Amino acid sequence: MRKLFAFFLIASLVGGAVLAETTLSVVSRVFSPPEEQKFIREEIIPLFEAENPGVKVDFEILTDSEMLDKLVAQKQAGNTTIDVLISYVSNFARLVEAGVVADLTDEMDVVAPDRTLSAGFLAQGQFDGKQYFIPFAGDDYVLVINRAALDYLPAGVALDSLTYEDLIAWLKNIYDATGMKAFALPGVRMGLLTYIVGSTILAYGGCFPELNSDAAQQAWDVWYRMYPYINDNWVTYKMVNDAMLREETWIAITHVARAGMVYLSDPTKFTLAPIPFGSVDRGSVAGNNSLALAEYAPNRELGLKFIEFMTRPEIQAKIAQGVSFNPAVAEAVKYIPPGPARDIIEVANIGMSGRVAFIPGPTAEGGDWGVVKQVFEDAFYYICARGKGVDPVYLDMQQDIINMQYLEPPCK
Repeated sequence: MRKLFAFFLIASLVGGAVLAETTLSVVSRVFSPPEEQKFIREEIIPLFEAENPGVKVDFEILTDSEMLDKLVAQKQAGNTTIDVLISYVSNFARLVEAGVVADLTDEMDVVAPDRTLSAGFLAQGQFDGKQYFIPFAGDDYVLVINRAALDYLPAGVALDSLTYEDLIAWLKNIYDATGMKAFALPGVRMGLLTYIVGSTILAYGGCFPELNSDAAQQAWDVWYRMYPYINDNWVTYKMVNDAMLREETWIAITHVARAGMVYLSDPTKFTLAPIPFGSVDRGSVAGNNSLALAEYAPNRELGLKFIEFMTRPEIQAKIAQGVSFNPAVAEAVKYIPPGPARDIIEVANIGMSGRVAFIPGPTAEGGDWGVVKQVFEDAFYYICARGKGVDPVYLDMQQDIINMQYLEPPCK
């Protein structure tokens, strides 16, 4: 009897060790801010681990280029350790071309059963009729405002119908009364500036990513005239959160998740509004963050389970409430109760009701979305920071650089 007990004790210990050795490797370009990483690691991943006893999720933040390089290196070495990746639309084509993501066409009922995924985002994740990427979260843009700024809102202007011209007048009022350059713009290179300017171009009837059309030139003129009221520290802002929380600035157009972090810190001090109208409509550049399974994932079935878990409406809702990303699953909003978290999603959705452009991944061999972003950033520095104003010849040359990243010009 004693020997039998010892046998079962050893077996249980060994069995537990085997279970504990199952590690699911998830790499992500999303949730890079420390607060977001903390939320995912402490509030979301433990739920998956609880459903799958003996499984440990190793969650690692990588840039898009780091992710691609690591997957390619592991493929070449014949030793892939990554199971699931969360990547950005601008990286999709390169991942598919490298042969490092799995075709999930026949797994749709497994990874996204009984739920409605964003059709536009789904289409972006298809290549040659095959579905490689499963929509996870959307990026769009909203206004976040310190309520102190409301005292200077131009007479007769309402936040839900604010135009870019109203915004300039509002910022001028603040500057004239207080000397404060109240607008926060994330100016660190390879950040959000491209999408914020691109949203303005859409609002004036342009296409994205174009910067030289008549509509785009109208949008550039808006930013040229707004620049005197942009805080001088804008080039140091990777995100506007700290500047807004320090009350160094009072108004910003920024990513919905970053705006949500500010708003949720104190809804009595901050408020939100949809992205402004241009001469045609509102405009918003929608970013697509999607899930994929590594082609040579060592834990394929577990990876598929994780993708299904992350697209559940209730999990999407929990993430939206925690870090304010826009859900990619339509049913998620039903799980978000009325209150500040739901306010964020509803304001973002108003912006998405106007002219929306999805980020087009480069299609030319060697095409690089980083080049597109650099062109937009260089144009902003030239037109606004250097005070050169709208220069059609310069913008035509810059557009040629963008077009070189594609087999066909993205804006015809």
